[in-house]
Amino acid sequence: MKIDPISAEVILSRLAEVGATMEHALYHSGYSPVLRESQDGTAGLLDADGRIVMISGGLQYHSLVYGHAVESVIERFGADGLRPGDTFIVNDPYRGGNSHVPDVVVVTPVFHGGRRIAFAVSVAHKADVGGIVPGSSGAAAREIFHDGLLLPPVRYMTAAGVDEAIEDIIRSNSRIPEIVIGDLRGQAGCTRLGAERLAALADEYGADLIAAAMDELLRTTASRARAAIARWADGESAAEGLLDHDGANRELPVRIHVRVIKRRDRITLDFSGCDPQTLGPVNLNSVTTRAISLVAFVAAADPELPVNAGLLEPIDFVIPEGKVVSPRRPATVNNYVPTMHVVYNCLMAALGHFNPARAVAPSGLGGGAIAIGYPEARGGHPDVQYELMSTGLGATPTHDGASIIMAMNHFTPSTPIEVLESEYPVTVRRFDVRRDSAGAGTYRGGIGFIREYQVKTPCTLTVRHSNHRFGVSGIQRGTGPMTSRALLEAGPGEPEQLDIMVTRSLNAGTIFRLEQSGGAGYGAPHERPIAVVAQDVADGYVSIESAARDYGVIIDPETLEIDEVATAAMRAKLSG
Repeated sequence: MKIDPISAEVILSRLAEVGATMEHALYHSGYSPVLRESQDGTAGLLDADGRIVMISGGLQYHSLVYGHAVESVIERFGADGLRPGDTFIVNDPYRGGNSHVPDVVVVTPVFHGGRRIAFAVSVAHKADVGGIVPGSSGAAAREIFHDGLLLPPVRYMTAAGVDEAIEDIIRSNSRIPEIVIGDLRGQAGCTRLGAERLAALADEYGADLIAAAMDELLRTTASRARAAIARWADGESAAEGLLDHDGANRELPVRIHVRVIKRRDRITLDFSGCDPQTLGPVNLNSVTTRAISLVAFVAAADPELPVNAGLLEPIDFVIPEGKVVSPRRPATVNNYVPTMHVVYNCLMAALGHFNPARAVAPSGLGGGAIAIGYPEARGGHPDVQYELMSTGLGATPTHDGASIIMAMNHFTPSTPIEVLESEYPVTVRRFDVRRDSAGAGTYRGGIGFIREYQVKTPCTLTVRHSNHRFGVSGIQRGTGPMTSRALLEAGPGEPEQLDIMVTRSLNAGTIFRLEQSGGAGYGAPHERPIAVVAQDVADGYVSIESAARDYGVIIDPETLEIDEVATAAMRAKLSG
C-alpha cells in the first residue's frame, strides 16, 4: 500500500508519541534507581515482521536487541502461537540478544482485528538477577552461568494476568525480589500500554496505512544512509584500541580492531582483527557489536538519521564467531560496556577518516558500573546499590567535549546523591570535577569526575571499571586524557589502587573513590585562546601547571592573572 508524504509524517509523529509514552511509563514506574534515575532502559516499536521502527530512550544500542528478541520468541512459540494479551520475557544473551544477563527484554505482540500488526518491546536493566555477587555481574565470572538467572523466551503474561510461576522463579533467584519484580511489571506495563495505543491508532487510521508509514520510514532511512555514504571518497581505514585485560588473565591486554571499507554507497565493517573471545567477562555479543556500530555510523554520517532497521541496508558486517566481539556460548558477557566503548571509539576514529568534518576525538574510558550489596539497607531489607559510570566526551573540530556524561548514550544520568543517601547506608563524601582529567587541545575534552563514598555498614563491593593502563589519544595534535582509577581506603596509610574488575568485602567506615577519565582533545593545545585557558583554570578544570605545560599559558598562582610576556615565549616554544 502506498502512502502520501503528509499522511506518513502524521502517522510517524503519532508513532513517536506512542514510543515516548512507553518510555515515560517505563521510567516513572521503576522501583530501582538504576531504572527510574539513571534511565537504564528503553522502549520501542517494531513492525509485524520484527523490524525495528523506532526506539525511545538514550541507549540506542538496544535497537537490534529488539529484533533479535522478537525472533527468539517466534522461534520458541511459532508465529501462530502469539495471542492477544500475551507478553513474553527473555534475558539469555545467547537467545534474546540482550547485552548481558541483567538486561531483561519484554516483548508484547500488537493485534488489531485478530491480526498481528506490530510488536511493543522494552529492554531494561535489573539490579540483581542472582549470580555470584550482589548486582549479578561479577568480576570472577568465567561463564554465562555465573552471571545470574537465564530465562529463555517465556510467556510472562496473558490476557488473564501474570504467570505467577514465572515470577516465583525470578523471586527465588534475586537478592532483591520485590524491586526486580516491580521493575519487571512496570516494564511489561509500558509495552502493554504501547500495544493499546498502537491498536487505537490502527482504529483511527487503519492497520494497512500504519504498516505503509513504517515501510516508508525504513525505506527513507536506508536511502538517506546510502546517500551519506556515497558522498564519502572510496577507500579503507582502520583503528584499534586496548582493554587492560579480561579479568582472568590480568597480564594480557585485549585488542579491539575495526576496518572500514567504503565502496560507492556501501560500507563494510570488518572486526576480523579483534582478539579471540576471553575467559573473563569482557566479551561483547555480536548483536550489541552491530548495534553500537549503527550508533557510531549515525554520529559520523548524519546525526539526524533515525535509528531503525533501515540503517542496516547499506552496511555489511564481517564478525567471525569466537571473537571478543562475537563470543560463543557459554562465554560470560557481564562487563560488556568497556568493550563496547572501545569498539565505539575505534569506529568513530575509522569513520572519521571518511568524513573529517564530523571527526570527534575519543571519549574517555573508565565506563562500567559499581554494585554494592548491603545485607540491610535503609528500608530494613537487603538492597543493591547499582550505579553506571560516566566519563567525558572527546572534543570536536568546533567545540569542547561535554563533561561528566555517558559515552555512547550521551544522556544516562548518574544517580543523584540525595537518592543514594536516602535509600542506602552510604555517604557520598565528594562529587566533583577531576582537574586535568581532560585531554588538552584547541578544543578541550570533556571533564571527568571524582566520586567518593563511605559505607556505613559491612557490605560487598564489585567494581567493573576499565582502562586504568591504556587510555585514548587526541587527534590533530590534541592530547589524550588521564586514565581512570578506583581507590579504596580501608584504614590509615596510602589508599589501595584497585584493579579494573574486583569484588571486595568492605567494613563499615571504608572509603571508596572513583576518579574518572575525561575526553581527548582536538587540535594543537597552544592554539586554544588564552582567555579560555585562563577561564578553565578559574573554573577548576585545568591546573596552573597544565595551563603552562600543555597550553603555554603562564598564570600567576596568587592573582590568577596572565603573564603575557612569559605566555608569548612559551607558546612560541610549543609551536616550534
